[in-house]
Amino acid sequence: MSDHPTRPEAPAPVPADWRPPRAWMTLALIAVTVGAFVLQYIPPLHLVERFGFVPALAAEQPWRVLTHALVHLQPSPVHLAFNMLALYFFGTFVERALGPARLLVTYVLSALGGAVCVLLVANPADVSWFTVHIGASGAVFGLVGVLLAPTRELNRNIGGVVVLVLLNAAFLLVEPSISWESHLGGLITGALLGCAALLPPRRLRPAVFALGSLVVLFALAGLYLWKIISVASFPQVLSTL
Repeated sequence: MSDHPTRPEAPAPVPADWRPPRAWMTLALIAVTVGAFVLQYIPPLHLVERFGFVPALAAEQPWRVLTHALVHLQPSPVHLAFNMLALYFFGTFVERALGPARLLVTYVLSALGGAVCVLLVANPADVSWFTVHIGASGAVFGLVGVLLAPTRELNRNIGGVVVLVLLNAAFLLVEPSISWESHLGGLITGALLGCAALLPPRRLRPAVFALGSLVVLFALAGLYLWKIISVASFPQVLSTL
């Protein structure tokens, strides 16, 4: 046995051509959402009450327009499982086409678009103003909206995507508890961003997508503020501000 201490071996260098998995952003979004679902089981956190989007709280707690996508129905994991399965299939496809950064922007803005659509449709005079909306469906449907962009570059069956959207719409008619407003707002937002990302000449796409994202963001923010201001005279609204 040698009296001299042995030096630990240096870690192997990372290959120059190494790249992270092509769908790593999709997997990260799934991991964060599943993690939030696990935290929902800790009663003192009250994540659904804190994160769910409620039109009546839109002015007071605007962060809910994004956090609602992190929480799902409990105790059954079915709601979460359906959304995460859809996120995996559509997210990996869109991430390969757009890249991780544009996937993330599309996902976040689609969640925002879904919440804004909920707010626009909600009526301060009835229960819809106080209904809690949760789930990543709007954000996921934004990824479906990307697939509706009129281009052949995606190498997908556009007819199949249209059928999926129509089937989802039919299901919403027989299941009124599902937030069709979130689905619609996310779908429209994703379709707009998909066109910005895929239709311009290739060299202009990063700039057009960045500009388009800002336009969508400011448009959604403008609609959000307009709705809050337009209903400010309702007594039900004033009591929550």
